[in-house]
Parts: sequence; structure tokens; C-alpha cells
Amino acid sequence: MMSSLLSLLEWCSNLAPIVFVRDSKYGMPAVQSVHLVGIIVLLATIVMLALRLAGLAMTDWSLPWLERQLKPWGTGALTLVLLSGALIFVGTPSKYLNSNPFRVKMVLLALAILFHVGVVRRLIVVEPGARFRRHVVVAAVSVSMWFLVGWAGRAIAFVP
Repeated sequence: MMSSLLSLLEWCSNLAPIVFVRDSKYGMPAVQSVHLVGIIVLLATIVMLALRLAGLAMTDWSLPWLERQLKPWGTGALTLVLLSGALIFVGTPSKYLNSNPFRVKMVLLALAILFHVGVVRRLIVVEPGARFRRHVVVAAVSVSMWFLVGWAGRAIAFVP
């Protein structure tokens, strides 16, 4: 099973569009720039929602209203990050599969998405009249998880 997956990844990495992006002077930097823009927009939506959830900012707006406003931005940014990340990965899959920070990043990414969907969104639908300690804790954990994903991603270039 694993060898067939590796064979598929190697085949994909040799497709003409992937080779063009990987080997051209501006291809991979352009994809990485798109990836970075997606990360910035995604983190901005996460931080804004966390600040409101913790009751530290934007308290004139209801949590459900703010979440509805930010959801298209967050969803679009996450989609952009996942697609550009997949393109970066497929360019040189063996580099990433042998990288411990990459593995950590993928686990943290999955956990951050699950935490956001399973915990943060559940607290949003219950509009608190006052700031509760659990809201502050959940906001802090959410932001920390997403930033850890970014830090693990940055470590890919420096840690084996």
C-alpha cells in the first residue's frame, strides 16, 4: 500500500505542470507566495474570531454574526493554503515525507482544524452574555494551535 502511494506521488511529481512549477525560476516562489498569503488571511480570521470569543475585541458584534462574516474568508484561505501546500508537496514529495517538522505540521494542522470545527464553532453558537474563562482558554488554545502549525512549517527548511 505504502509503496503504491509513493509510486503515485513520484509519478505526480514528474507530470509536466508540476515539473514546470518546481523547476522554473519563478514557479515555486509564486506558489509559496500564494501559500503565504493564504496563511496570513487564515490567521487573521482565526485571531479576529479568537479575540471576540475571549471578549477582548469587537464586543459590539455578536459572535455568530462575526463568524458568518469571517467564514467565507477563512474557508477560502484554508482552501488556498491546502491547494498551494499540496502543489508544493507534490513537487518534491520525498523531501517532505522524510521531514520530521513536516509530519508534525500535518498532525498539528489536522488537530487545529478539528479543534476549530469541534470546539470553537460550538462555543460560537452559544452567545455568552459575559466572558467565561473557558472562552478565553479556547481562544488561546485555538490561536496557539494555528501558530504552531505555521512554526512547524517554517521549521521544515531548517530541521531534518
